[in-house]
Amino acid sequence: MAVPRRRLLAAGLAVPVMLILGRGAALVGEAVTGAVRAARPTATGTSATRCAQCGAPDHTMLDPRCPLAPRVLA
Repeated sequence: MAVPRRRLLAAGLAVPVMLILGRGAALVGEAVTGAVRAARPTATGTSATRCAQCGAPDHTMLDPRCPLAPRVLA
């Protein structure tokens, strides 16, 4: 099977283009990851010092004093 010269040249040029596009996509991914890390707030406590549901520092997650704790409706 004979390969036309145009297809051979197109395939030869496609490889470097794909490498450049792949590297560009990796750079964009790294930039997005860095932007997300910069935009995310830092932690202000641990699960042992703050409630995971409401964020209050005066009780922990399973404490019944939490205003967001599930309640039984009477």
